[in-house]
Amino acid sequence: MKKLKIVGLLVIMFVSVLYDFKTPTLKPKEKKSYSVVTLEGAFLKTGEYKYEGVLTIEQLIQKVGVQKNANLKCLDLKRKVKDESSIYLPIKNKDAISLNRASQKELMTLKGIGEKTSLKIIEYRKKQRFSCLEDIKNVKGIGEKTFIRLRDLICL
Repeated sequence: MKKLKIVGLLVIMFVSVLYDFKTPTLKPKEKKSYSVVTLEGAFLKTGEYKYEGVLTIEQLIQKVGVQKNANLKCLDLKRKVKDESSIYLPIKNKDAISLNRASQKELMTLKGIGEKTSLKIIEYRKKQRFSCLEDIKNVKGIGEKTFIRLRDLICL
């Protein structure tokens, strides 16, 4: 019985040594980290766009392209693209109202923008200029729905 225990122990040790030699070690795959931006409007490629590293809007436009009637004046081309952000590029509209230059009266011609909100827009741009159309959502009282309604009617 004692010999059987010793033989069993030796067999277990031998099998475990063989198992260690035969088990392949998997090298972890290097994961590439991508950033994602959602493109809307007059871009040639709309929807989610994946990119690596840091891009400016100008570099992004060179990679994805824009329609002929795209209003590039609505974007700050030197601004860096933020991961998981959304960029809207409207088409040219000769009647678009400039967020950085419009008077209070001009701002009030926009549907849903009254006296108080127009003053808030002017106050905001005195502190810092609008660098993209989406910045209008930083003005108190203007949310996503209002922005979507106004985005074709405004420019920088």
